[in-house]
Order: sequence, then C-alpha cells, then structure tokens
Amino acid sequence: MTIKEMENRTGMARANIRYYEAEGLIHPERKENGYRVYTEAEAEELLKIRLLRSLDVSIETLKELQSGNRSLEDALQQTLAEQVRKQRQLERAGEVTQFMLREKETYGAMNASFYLQRLESEAVLRQDRVPSLNLPWRRFWARDLDMMVCGFLVGIVFPGERSQAMTLLLTLLTLVLLEPLCLQLFATTPGKAIFGIRVTDTDGGRLSYSAAIQRTCCVLWEGECMRIPLVSMYFHYRSYQAAEAGEELPWEADSDLTFKDDKVWRFGLYILVWLGILASEVLVVLLQEGFL
Repeated sequence: MTIKEMENRTGMARANIRYYEAEGLIHPERKENGYRVYTEAEAEELLKIRLLRSLDVSIETLKELQSGNRSLEDALQQTLAEQVRKQRQLERAGEVTQFMLREKETYGAMNASFYLQRLESEAVLRQDRVPSLNLPWRRFWARDLDMMVCGFLVGIVFPGERSQAMTLLLTLLTLVLLEPLCLQLFATTPGKAIFGIRVTDTDGGRLSYSAAIQRTCCVLWEGECMRIPLVSMYFHYRSYQAAEAGEELPWEADSDLTFKDDKVWRFGLYILVWLGILASEVLVVLLQEGFL
C-alpha cells in the first residue's frame, strides 16, 4: 500500500504515520525509488497504535508492548491509574475555580499562595484517599428527619400547649442528648441510617460521646444557627455550597463521613418514615385531645 492508501485505511494523517515510523513502531519497506510500501500487517499495527494512543497509552509503553516486555493488561492498568489521577486533578481545579468565583476574587487582590496550596498539596493528598460519595442533600435530609424524630419524642414526653420557640428549644436539647448517643453506639442516627451515612473518627472507630456532642453542637451552631427561622436558611445554603464543592465543613475536622451507597430506594424509605412520623404525631394529638 502507498502512504495515501494507508491514510485511507487507518484514518491517520500522513504526518502521524511518518512519526510512528520514526519512533520505530512500524517498518515499511522501501523501493529502489525511495517510495515506502506498507503491508496489511502494518495497517493493523497502526490501528492498534491509534486505539491505544487515544486511550493515552504512552509511546514508550507501546514500544514495550511490541517487544513483548509488557502485557497489555499491565499497560492498561497503568494508563487507567494515570487517567484517574488526571481526572482528580481536573476535579480539584474545578473546585478551586468555583471557590474563587464565589469569593469574587480579583487579579490584583488574589492570594496566589493560598490557592496554589489548595490546588497542589490537596490534589496530591486526595489521590491517597478512599473514593467517597458527596451527597450533600442527603445529609441535610437526614438531619431534618432526626429533628423530626426528636420533635415527635418531645411531643410524647412533654404533652400540652407550648410556644414554637419552646418546642424548638426542647427539640434541640433532645437532639444534643440523643444524637451523640446514637453516634457513639451505632456510628449513625435514624435519619443517617436511612441514607446509608456513617460518622466515625479519623481512624474509622466510633466517636466518643464527648466528641459526638461537640460535633452535634458545632453542626447546630455553625451549620444551622440553632435553627433560627430565616437565618438558618442562609446557614443551610452556605453549608450546602461548601459540601457540594467538596470542602471540609467545620464539624468534620475530627471525624469522617462515609456513604454506603446512593441507591434511589433510600428516598422512598425516607418519605415513608416521614409520613409515618407525621401520622403518629396526628394520632398522639387526637389521643391527647380525647378524640380517640
């Protein structure tokens, strides 16, 4: 085959074919007039090269494959690891870019050292972490369900009329007492269990009761501003944005948050439990009022 025929056969440009010849990956014969003659075997070799180069396999690795000094499985494993590394770098770059946009940075006032540290050092460290899911909405829904459970318990233990402020205060106190106990004993809470969320210390063990109390109080203060109406919405939004960007939230400094999975059925279970608690609250009110 001529070089023109090889271009049509392989879909490669002439410059590419010449380059791979110069690298010693193909060896066409030369006629007396100097023209190259390509075989079908070389066309197939170029197609393999085109495929593997599209997968980002290096030229050196291709040479090792041709010589038999390396298996294709080993080469692909290395290539996949490099692809994952680059993907993580791109994700980190995107996170830092989003953070800079939220902070409305300007070129003159930008602290380059701060962002370089976040971009470079953290990108390297993130490669050595166990891959984890980042599902901020489920975290907030789990928290709301736990608050609903605590509110239900308050209604049973403290029946009768009271102000909304007093109900909120009693609910928060119940949460501060019960959530740390659940985290200490089970590394989860009712709401978190539904969404497959576990909270452990940095070594993978369960939190101590005191550490769990500190975590709960930090969430309520820095993440929700004690559930004060309207104000808490801003704190929720700010925390959500930080979680979505993959930033470490203040209460996560001494603990790890992991997700078992992101199965859709967990949303259905959440709704069923939510409706069950709501129905139970109505039933309790009816019993207290003597309607049943």
